[in-house]
Amino acid sequence: MAEFPSKVTTRTSSPTQGAGASVSAMRLDLGFVRSRLGALMLLQLLMIFNAGATVLYITAFITCSAAVDPTSLKGTQAYNQRAAASFFACLVMIAYAVSTFFSFQAWRGVRSNAATSQMAGGYA
Repeated sequence: MAEFPSKVTTRTSSPTQGAGASVSAMRLDLGFVRSRLGALMLLQLLMIFNAGATVLYITAFITCSAAVDPTSLKGTQAYNQRAAASFFACLVMIAYAVSTFFSFQAWRGVRSNAATSQMAGGYA
């Protein structure tokens, strides 16, 4: 086995410019953002998917609920289908709203900061 050399040269450097310079050097890759994968990742990053689905299911719930004719006979096929669609649209809307809330809380990092999450190995 080769022995470790007695002298090792190392070089350290310190940033000569402020932290703002490194941020301004970053550039957005528009080609990636315009790709399908990039668009999906961007939507997941911004947690817009769950919020958008919540809004769409709110409109579906309102539309289905308004379509139920209160003067029609309960138990008829049209009444049952529209009532069931309204009920399930409401359940899915609530599920997406709760998912949006928890995704936002996880993204924001509720009751944690960088020091506690690093000390606990990211499990704080």
